[in-house]
Amino acid sequence: MCSVNHDLKAIYIHIHKTGGTTMAMNLKKYYNFQTYYLRRPDHAQFCFDKKKKKYINYENRIHGIINYYKTSKFINRKMNMNQEKWNTYFKFCFIRNPYDRIISAWNHVNRFNIPFNNFLNLKNTCNDVEYMHMFMPQYRSMINEKAKLFIDYIGHFETFEEDFQNILKKLNVSSKHNIQEKLNSRNHKPFYEYYDQEALNKVNILMNEDFNNLDYKKIENIEEFQNEFNYSKNKI
Repeated sequence: MCSVNHDLKAIYIHIHKTGGTTMAMNLKKYYNFQTYYLRRPDHAQFCFDKKKKKYINYENRIHGIINYYKTSKFINRKMNMNQEKWNTYFKFCFIRNPYDRIISAWNHVNRFNIPFNNFLNLKNTCNDVEYMHMFMPQYRSMINEKAKLFIDYIGHFETFEEDFQNILKKLNVSSKHNIQEKLNSRNHKPFYEYYDQEALNKVNILMNEDFNNLDYKKIENIEEFQNEFNYSKNKI
C-alpha cells in the first residue's frame, strides 16, 4: 500500500505492522494524501513462485511494495506516477523492531490461536496475507527493482510521533493531526514475554534480512534478550 501527495511530491510506503494504518489515515485526513491498495494485472506472472510452480494470489511472497508498485505501468497510471516521480519524490516509511513486529503480526493474523513457536514454522504453508504481515522482511519493501535502498526518510515505530513531525518539517507542512487516533492496534503482552530460546533462534533466521540492513540489534542469547528489553522497559 502507498499514499501519495503530488502537490507535496511525497510518497509513503506502508510496511505492515509499523503503525501504517494510522499513518495512512492521518496522511489522508489532514495532509491530502491519497492511499492506493492495488493489484497489478500481471500479478500472476510477476509473482510467479518457481519453487512452488504457481503464482501468489493477492499479496505476494517475493516482491516488496516499492518493486511491486514502481515496475507496473498499470499501477503507475492509477497513481499518476512515472519513473521520474519515483526517483524525485520524497519517499518515507516506518520500520519496527523485528522482535516486536513479528509478535504484533502474529496477534493480527492468528485466527486459530496457534502458539507463537508453532506459527513460526508456517512460513511455507501460511496464506499470502499471513506471509506479508509476519514473514516478509521489512527491508524487502524498501528497495527498488535493483535491490537498492529507495527510501529518503526511515521513521521508527518506537519514536512514531517524533519522526512524523520530522517528516512534516521536511515537507514544509504544519502539523494538524491527532496521534491519539490509532487504528488496527491490538492488546497483547509485551513482546519479549513470548520468547524462549527456540523462538529467538527462529526469529533471528526469519528476520535476518532486517537485522543485516536495519538499525536493530540481533540478539542470540535469551538471557541477554530478556535483560535487554526488561532493562529498556524499566528505564521508561
